[in-house]
Amino acid sequence: MNMNEFRRRMLLCAFEAGQLLCEITLSEDIKKEPEQVRKNVATILTLLVETMEFLEGITADVQDSD
Repeated sequence: MNMNEFRRRMLLCAFEAGQLLCEITLSEDIKKEPEQVRKNVATILTLLVETMEFLEGITADVQDSD
């Protein structure tokens, strides 16, 4: 497994964790403190930024190879 494959797998796991975190945050059945909601949103945003940067890197690699 090369580094890009490893990063892809880790980002997939992070994305799935972020998706679950989003569902928990939006759930009205679970009582959450405002600080916990803020932390959840910050974590989700970090995951999205990391994913976007990774995808931009892949796009740049593909364009450079053309």
